[in-house]
Amino acid sequence: MKNLSLFLLGLVFINIPTCLSQNNDKQCFSQKLKPSYPCCKGDKIVYVDKDGYWGVENNKWCGIGNGPSEESDESCFSVAIGYKCCKSCKVVYTDKDGDWGVENGKWCGMKDSCNPSNGVEDPVQNDIDLSNTDFEFSFLKMENYKKNMLYSPFSIKYGLNMLQEGAAENTYAEINKVVGNEELTKYTSIDKNLSLANGLYIRDTYYEHVKTEYIKILKEKYEAEVVEDEFKDAQNVNKWIEDKTLGIIKDMLKDDVVQNRGNVMILINALAIDMEWMTQFSCENTYGETFYLDNGEDMKATMMFKKGVFSDSVAYYKNDDITVLTMDLKEYNGVQFEFMAIMPNENLSTYVNNVSIEQINEIDKNLKLSADELDGVNVKIPKFKFNYDLDLKNDLINLGIKDAFDELKADFSKMSDAKEIDEVLFVSDALHKADIEFTEKGAKAAAVTVFIMTRATSMMPKETHPVDIVINKPFMFIIRDKNTKDIWFTGTVYEPNSWEKDKASYSPSH
Repeated sequence: MKNLSLFLLGLVFINIPTCLSQNNDKQCFSQKLKPSYPCCKGDKIVYVDKDGYWGVENNKWCGIGNGPSEESDESCFSVAIGYKCCKSCKVVYTDKDGDWGVENGKWCGMKDSCNPSNGVEDPVQNDIDLSNTDFEFSFLKMENYKKNMLYSPFSIKYGLNMLQEGAAENTYAEINKVVGNEELTKYTSIDKNLSLANGLYIRDTYYEHVKTEYIKILKEKYEAEVVEDEFKDAQNVNKWIEDKTLGIIKDMLKDDVVQNRGNVMILINALAIDMEWMTQFSCENTYGETFYLDNGEDMKATMMFKKGVFSDSVAYYKNDDITVLTMDLKEYNGVQFEFMAIMPNENLSTYVNNVSIEQINEIDKNLKLSADELDGVNVKIPKFKFNYDLDLKNDLINLGIKDAFDELKADFSKMSDAKEIDEVLFVSDALHKADIEFTEKGAKAAAVTVFIMTRATSMMPKETHPVDIVINKPFMFIIRDKNTKDIWFTGTVYEPNSWEKDKASYSPSH
C-alpha cells in the first residue's frame, strides 16, 4: 500500500451528493490480501489500484467492494472524486461534474460509454426492465441517447403482426409475446392528409413458394398490396414507399438490398400524416428565443408563439414535475389527431426511462382547456424538423424476438414452403425510418417499417472437389527438423524470382 500519511497530505474531498445509505456489515476484497485490510463502513473512494477501490477510515486504509471483477473496466469521471461507476446508464441527476445515477442506494457516475458523444457507436443500453414497459415506449427507452428521436410504434406493430401471420412454433411465440393478438385499427387513406398502407414485394422467381393462404391473409386482413417483382433494383419498392408516405420518405432501400439473390420478400408498413392545426400559429409571431439544452448550455431556437388562446383545441397541465401542452389538428373525414408535448422540469432522460401509458392517461384526466381560462393561455413552442432511423433489428432482439432473425431457428412455415425445398426463410434485417416537420401551419410526419425476408440453404448436398493450395502472395517459411521440430531457418518471401530473368535457362537446348 501507498504511504498513508504522505497520500493524505494531497487528498482533497470534493463536496458532491452524500451517499444515501451505509452498511456496517460488509465483505470486501481487501480482507483476502496479505497483509489484509478491513472493509470500509462507508463508500468514499480515495484511491484505485489493480486490487480495487480503497477508502480511508480512522486514518487506516480499508477496502470497498469485491474488487475489479464486480466492476466494468470502463472509466467514469466519478472515480476521481470518490464514487463508483454505475453499471447502468440511467441518469437521475446532473451537475457540473457529469451525469449521476443511484444504485443500491448509493450515488455512482455514468460510464464514458453511456454518452454517445464520446465516440462510442453503440452506447450501453439503459438498465430498464422492458418486460414491464409499454410497447409504445420500449424503443424510446432503448435508444434514450439524449438526441432527437422519432419512430412509429403503430407502424412497427403492423409490420410485426404481418410477420407473425407467417410464423410458427417459437418464432410465433416470441413475436406474440411482444405484440399479442391485438386487432389493429384500420384507417382509410385520405388524399394528401393521411395514409396507411401495407405491402409485400415478392421476387418473381420465388413467388410460387409463397403460400397462398399467407397472401390471402395479408390481402383480406391487412388490405396489403402483394406485388410480384423482378427485384432488378430498389426503384419500384422505393416509389411505393414514397407514394404511401405522401412523398415524405424517399429512397428508403438501396439497390444492393433488393438485388441480393438471397432476399426474396420485403414486408412493408408505411404511414404518414400531413395535417393543419385547428388553431394555427401566425408566422409574424415566430422569433428567436432561448432554449435550454440538456448539457446546461443554451441556444437560440425558432419559437412559435400564440397569445391569449381561448380554444377547446388547446389544453395544458402543469405541476412541480412537468409541463404539458396539447394541440388538436384538424379533422379529416372523421379522423382527428392531437399533439402532446411533455416537458419535465428536471431531467428528460430520466422521465423517458420511467414513462408509461398509465402516466399519460393520468395526464389526460388533469388537462385543462384554454377556453376555460379567464385570460386564455399563451403558447410558446419551437419549430422542429428531423428524421430518425431506429435500430429496429437490435431493439426487437432486446425485446425478445430472436428466432425470427436466426436462420437456424426461424420458423416461417406459414409464409412459404422453404423447408420443402431444403431452404430456410428468416428475417435478415428490420428497418424503421421516420421523418417529422413541425411548423406554424401543422404537423407533417411519416414512418416506414420494413422486414427483409431472406432464404438460406439448409441441407443441400455438397459436391466434392479437390482442394487447391495456391501460394501466390507474400509468405513466410520455416526450415525445421521433422522429428524434433527444431526450426533451423525461417523467413519471408515478398518477391520471388522473375520468370523474365529465368525463362532462358528453361528453353529447349539444340
